[in-house]
Amino acid sequence: MEPLSVDELGEAVAILRAASMAGPWDERRFRFVDVALLEPAKAALLASEGDSDAPELPREARAVLIDRAERTSVEAIVSLSDGKVVSWETVAAGQAPFTLEEILACEQVVRQDAGFQAAMHRRGITDMELVWVDPWPFGVYEDEADIADRRLTRGLVWVRADAADDNGYAHPVENVIVVFDLHQMEVIRVEDHGVVPIPAKQGNYGPGDVGPVRDDLKPIVITQPDGPSFTVDGMLVRWQKWRLRVGFTPREGLVLHTVGWEEDGRVRPILHRAAMSEMVVPYGDPSPTHGRKNTYDGGELNFGALVNSLTLGCDCLGEIRYFDVALVDQDGTPHSVKNAICLHEEDYGTLWRHQNMRTGKTEVRRSRRLVISSFSTIGNYDYGIFWYLYQ
Repeated sequence: MEPLSVDELGEAVAILRAASMAGPWDERRFRFVDVALLEPAKAALLASEGDSDAPELPREARAVLIDRAERTSVEAIVSLSDGKVVSWETVAAGQAPFTLEEILACEQVVRQDAGFQAAMHRRGITDMELVWVDPWPFGVYEDEADIADRRLTRGLVWVRADAADDNGYAHPVENVIVVFDLHQMEVIRVEDHGVVPIPAKQGNYGPGDVGPVRDDLKPIVITQPDGPSFTVDGMLVRWQKWRLRVGFTPREGLVLHTVGWEEDGRVRPILHRAAMSEMVVPYGDPSPTHGRKNTYDGGELNFGALVNSLTLGCDCLGEIRYFDVALVDQDGTPHSVKNAICLHEEDYGTLWRHQNMRTGKTEVRRSRRLVISSFSTIGNYDYGIFWYLYQ
């Protein structure tokens, strides 16, 4: 159940390139959206864990690709155990999630479009390097049926006040929507619904922008001289009676597998699989910019693909165990994200307390919890995913 390593991702990509079921491999034709472990079926996993003599489960990868030539998505299964492509299935309906490279390239192309520049000039914006264009998921509407078969996005616009580290999201350029084809990397049209004044007030949030940090809090130093109470073996975590496996996918990010309670030589299953399945962000404002502004930040933009590398003392405090994760870019090149998942313990106040009112004798039990967490940044949104296990 451990996520694919950097080496395994590279192996899966190499197998796909060598044995593509779509003919000779063309790097310009295919983009990788994600490659991840194909998790075994629940029944097979339980049978394997319950029988020490059971054969080892096959190690397989599931890849999602974009076929630019056919304007379709592809789901492929690769057997790492056998070194072959098991299946290659074209998905005609819908679109695969965005890639980070598509998001960044869209902005660069839009900035160079004459129609877009004209819309910016009407608002007094002449330096295109100050402009941010975020591609939002498109959706399907009856009045846009003529372009529904294309890989579309709606580019929404912001502008920085200066070339320094200004927060452009404080300065939205309303009423400008760029309809963009991600397959062809071209602007289809620029919709301009009229000039609206751009907010000038800065929205920067660093100490130098909002004033000095308060100094009325003393440092909290968390130490565990004997080390943490959890143990880690690969991705298998044990803490008190809890037992689980930490997992990761490019779409969901942090995943927990086979969460159980271990006691008297028996593991009581609690959760087979736990993950943040989706985050829907509908705006519902009837104005032109926001009327069709809606996104599935998990399924369309991928929590895992945009996971952060965490920092000791800021994101996680105390005796920390980090987990690295592996991803591929749209060219299929694997890379590692260091410290993507954090594991630590926290004191959680009083668990139980009683005082004998006649003798004054008091008994107190402190509470503790195990925290497994990660952060992902999608545009102007920072998502923290936290799983807590208690005593």
